[in-house]
Amino acid sequence: MKEPDGVNKVLLIDHIEGQCRAVIGFKDGDTRAAYMCGEPVCQRPGKKQSSWCAYHYRQMHTTAAEPNRMSNQSPAIRQAISVDRNSDNNQ
Repeated sequence: MKEPDGVNKVLLIDHIEGQCRAVIGFKDGDTRAAYMCGEPVCQRPGKKQSSWCAYHYRQMHTTAAEPNRMSNQSPAIRQAISVDRNSDNNQ
């Protein structure tokens, strides 16, 4: 799936139903003026209309599954060692 090129991006205030709502940037760095993707959203028969285009829909759903896969591949975490700072040996 190819990433949208940004040609259809729209400002949040100009956004209309049927356009992808993924935030792709901000006008002049102002977080109050967000640019939305603007590509046509996914249409799935028999289901509610999506809020994202096919690219962002796939990105949102594959990203949620990634941490589970990565946790199986991550190196083992060492067990923390408890330190007793109130013992009599610290005089």
